[in-house]
Amino acid sequence: MRFHPSPRGSAPATAFVLTVAVALSLLSGGCVSTPTARNQRLHHFEPTRGYRLSNVGPNATNTDSIVVVLTFSGGGTRAAALAYGVLEVLRDTPIAWEGAERTLLDEVDVISSVSGGSLPAAYYGLFGDRIFEDFPEEVLYKNIQGSLIKQLLFPRTNFELFSPFYTRTDIMARRFGREFFGEKTFGDLSAAGRRPFIVINATDIASGTRFEFTQDQFDHLYSDLNSFPIGYAVAASAAFPGAFPPLTLRNYERGADYALPAWEKEILSAEDPDHWTYDYARSLQTYDKAGRRFIHLTDGGVADNLGLLPVIQVLRQSIGSHPGLPAGRFTGVKKVLIVTVNAETSVDRGWDARQSPLGLIATLLAAGTTPLSNFTRAQVEYIRLLLRNYELQGLLDFGGTDANGQKPAGPECRFVEVSFAGIDDPAERDVLDNLPTSFKLEREEVDLLRAAAAKILAGHPDFQGFIAGLQPGVTR
Repeated sequence: MRFHPSPRGSAPATAFVLTVAVALSLLSGGCVSTPTARNQRLHHFEPTRGYRLSNVGPNATNTDSIVVVLTFSGGGTRAAALAYGVLEVLRDTPIAWEGAERTLLDEVDVISSVSGGSLPAAYYGLFGDRIFEDFPEEVLYKNIQGSLIKQLLFPRTNFELFSPFYTRTDIMARRFGREFFGEKTFGDLSAAGRRPFIVINATDIASGTRFEFTQDQFDHLYSDLNSFPIGYAVAASAAFPGAFPPLTLRNYERGADYALPAWEKEILSAEDPDHWTYDYARSLQTYDKAGRRFIHLTDGGVADNLGLLPVIQVLRQSIGSHPGLPAGRFTGVKKVLIVTVNAETSVDRGWDARQSPLGLIATLLAAGTTPLSNFTRAQVEYIRLLLRNYELQGLLDFGGTDANGQKPAGPECRFVEVSFAGIDDPAERDVLDNLPTSFKLEREEVDLLRAAAAKILAGHPDFQGFIAGLQPGVTR
């Protein structure tokens, strides 16, 4: 729509008419009112196409006999910096395996991320070792929070926000895509075809279930993940409730060529409510229900603040088919390492020093964060039990057999939690605990977190035990 004001009109009148014209164009669905990036419908269903773990195989520096999985928690720049510090340590850890020398970072197979942790996960998935050249300056040291607030104050942004189809989350997503990820899409990750496989997690706010940005998940929306921008996935993962509205995706009607994955058919036909993946399979079926035309995604930390749920799902279904992990993909596994970056805070809020009742905000904060913290601890303990059981009973073989057709002995399994509890100095631990979980930290605070990751891993017995037999010069 164009508007040509009369030269005889007064300036205030012209401004008023222009404002009304812009508002009307927004309300009538003008081009600026609709986000430029939304998920697209599949042209046709191809269960072997797209960004799936099954399409990301090993290479010269990444073997199937060592499985290394990283999970990056939520927590704004604090979580991103701690996760980045872990990547630095893995890069600087030389190993020798199957006659070749490399770094432990080369053996990372999967990174599952939530919220702030999705920034380094997506960046490393897209750009590889370039992350060590520019990620601190381009992302960690920037005042992301301040720049978003400034953008919200721009007049053009204000006009866009008049639209019911455009939100603060779209602004964050567009900024992430432009400034951090070079407008890359999941098609770029698919084209790279290299490990690690990146699982960016959000939360389906209607069902309360985890939503992952993989083609296996998008198949249930009959949607093409390859055309979806990375910046929008990271923004959905980091859309903290209240501060950022949920990101909305279109749930398309499934084409006639759509077919349920084999693992879903098997699980659903068994009708065993006690089976670990039965509820998960049923939750995926809800996307085919009438009325679920749109899917609203919020911060991934609402469903799982550590990004551990997909890892637990894989471990629980390690034998046989599993979404994204077909039988036989990982065979002859000898060593398993899972590193969870947990940037959770444990700050004493001083509530117990007050006699007066807590206010509404404090009560809601406790009600919202305490269950999540308890769930986080339960996840950590559960995965430790799983790995101990697999190691003892030889269950973790991902469908593989030895030369005689027998199931091999259990691999060595190690679980490492990188949290501030691993810092021995109480004063330093207190400083780290009190760092905000916003997207704004000072440069020295970021560097303190990077150094903390190195200290925690240097003193972690499971991490050191895992790499002890992988050092260069060790004959295998």
